[in-house]
Amino acid sequence: MSIEEKVSLTVSIAKSYRDRLRTMAAQQNLHDPDKLTSASTIAREIICEHLDKLEFLEENFKAAQYAVTTSNEAKEELPLKETAENLEKGERNELCLTTTN
Repeated sequence: MSIEEKVSLTVSIAKSYRDRLRTMAAQQNLHDPDKLTSASTIAREIICEHLDKLEFLEENFKAAQYAVTTSNEAKEELPLKETAENLEKGERNELCLTTTN
């Protein structure tokens, strides 16, 4: 995700999930009191990370289909935006920026 204007999105979730997000935010605030973290910040990070992983899986699936359906002479490597190692470490080439205001 490139640096883009953020837009609001209203999502309804079960109370138990909301409580878990609040707990996660409180834990991060205790860990780093100088950085304000909210439940919505945690939710945004989770959603963005999940969508990035889905995109990565879809690109790998397309690359695998391409490799299978293309003859050996015509194969070319398709560039991937992310590596599995980077995604597992929580690193992304395109940041999902969060606000702390």
